[in-house]
Amino acid sequence: MPETEGSRQHDVLVVGAGISGLTVAFHLARRGLRTLVLEGSDRVGGAIQTLHRDGWTFEQGPNTVLSSRPAVGTLIEEAGLAGEALRAAPTGKRRYLWKGDRLHPLPGGPHTFLTTSLFSPGAKLRLLKEPWIGRPPEGTEESIAQFVRRRLGQQFLDYAVGPFVSGVYAGDPERLSVRWAVSRIWSLEHEHGSLIRGALARRKGPQPGGGMISMRDGLEALPRRMAEAIAETGSEIRTGTRCRTLRQSGDGFVAELPDGTEARASRAVLAVPADAAATLLAEITGGASSVLDDIPYAPLVVASYGFHRRQVRHPLDGFGFLAPRKESLRILGGLFPSSLFMGRAPQDHVALAAFIGGRTDPGVLDLNDEALHGAILGDLNRALGLSGEPAFAELRRWQRAIPQYELGHGRYVELAQQTEQGHPGLYLSGNWTGGVSVPDCIQTATELAERIAAEHGAGA
Repeated sequence: MPETEGSRQHDVLVVGAGISGLTVAFHLARRGLRTLVLEGSDRVGGAIQTLHRDGWTFEQGPNTVLSSRPAVGTLIEEAGLAGEALRAAPTGKRRYLWKGDRLHPLPGGPHTFLTTSLFSPGAKLRLLKEPWIGRPPEGTEESIAQFVRRRLGQQFLDYAVGPFVSGVYAGDPERLSVRWAVSRIWSLEHEHGSLIRGALARRKGPQPGGGMISMRDGLEALPRRMAEAIAETGSEIRTGTRCRTLRQSGDGFVAELPDGTEARASRAVLAVPADAAATLLAEITGGASSVLDDIPYAPLVVASYGFHRRQVRHPLDGFGFLAPRKESLRILGGLFPSSLFMGRAPQDHVALAAFIGGRTDPGVLDLNDEALHGAILGDLNRALGLSGEPAFAELRRWQRAIPQYELGHGRYVELAQQTEQGHPGLYLSGNWTGGVSVPDCIQTATELAERIAAEHGAGA
C-alpha cells in the first residue's frame, strides 16, 4: 500500500527555514536523516534577504557575516560556496562615529585611542581603575548600561558600547541584560574579575581568525544553496506551508498542516520566532510556552540608497558609521556596501544603507514612506554630504526585526531547556535562544545538528 502523508514517517521535522532551521536540516540531510522542513512564507532564508535591481545589490537584513565562528566556514565549504565567498575590503576595518555634528574615526589601536577626541582625558584615565573594580553580589543581573557605567564610565556607554548595542540589537542598553545580550563581555568579569585582565588572558590563547564576508550574489545565496542541497539528498523543503500546531504522539511528533494533513517525525526542531514557538508549543507544554510571546522584538527600517559617486562628499573609506542616541541623528547608523564588496553598484555609483528605529524609537513604523525617506536622507546628508536625488531608493520595514535579550531573559532560556528535557526528541533553536547574529545562529544550529545525529546514530 503506498504511503499517505498521514502515515509517512520522517526522521526529523524542522519548522522554520531561516538560517537556523536550514543549518540544522542541511547537516542532518547530509548525514542521511530523512528531513522535512516546513516554512510558512514563500521563500527560505528568513531575515537574510538580498535585493537585486538595475545593477544594484542590497541586503535588506544582515549585511555581512563574521567568519570567526568555525561553523561558518565549514557551512560555506560544505554548501559548495567557497568560491563565491567575498571578503570585505581592508577599508572595512575603519569605522566612524557621529559626535558633535561630524564623523570621527573610531580608535583602531592603543595609539589612536590615546589621541582620539571621542573620549575626554578623564574618561581615558578612568580605565586605569577598571582592574580593581569589584564584582556585584552573586546573582545580581545588570543591564548593559549599569555594567558599563560601573566598570568603564558614562562616556564609554555613550560613545562605545551604546552605539555597538544599537548596531547589533537595535536595542536599549538600559534594558538589555549584560549576562544574556553580551555574554562574552559578561564572562570576562565573571571569570577574571576584570574586563582588561580577562582580555589579556584570552589573548594568550589561540586567537580566532576570519573576517567580514558576503557572497558574490549577496548573502541570500547561502540559504538558497542550502535549500537546494537539502533537496538533492532526497529530503524536502515545503515553503508556503505553515505549521498550525505540534503535538507529541507515541515516541515522535506530529505537525498539523493547513490542508488538514499531518507530518510525522521521530524528532522535531522548532526554529521559529519566539511568538510562533509559543503557539506551536502550547499543547505540548500545557500552555507554559505562552510566556515566550513576551520576548520583545525591536522594529527596524532598512533603507537602501544609490547615488552617483560625485553626489557624495564623504570618501566612504570604511565599513560605515554609528550614531549614538544622545547625539543629533535619528538614524542608528549607515553602511557603505559598495566600499566593502565589489558588484554592489553600477559603475561610478555608490551604494549606501541606513537603519532607523529600534527599541528606543519604535514609532518609525508609523511614518509613511515619504516621511521616512525625508528623515533618513536628511541624516545621511548631514553625515556624508549628499547632493541631489538618489538614483535608487528602497525601504524594508521589519515589524519584529531582532529579539531583545533584556533583563530576565534567563527565564526564557530556562523554559526552553526544561521543554527539551521534558520532551526528548524536541529541540528549540533560533535567534532568541543562542545569540542574534548570523554566525551565532549557524554555530548553535550546527552543534544541535551534531547532537541530533549522534542521538540518532547517523554517521559523520
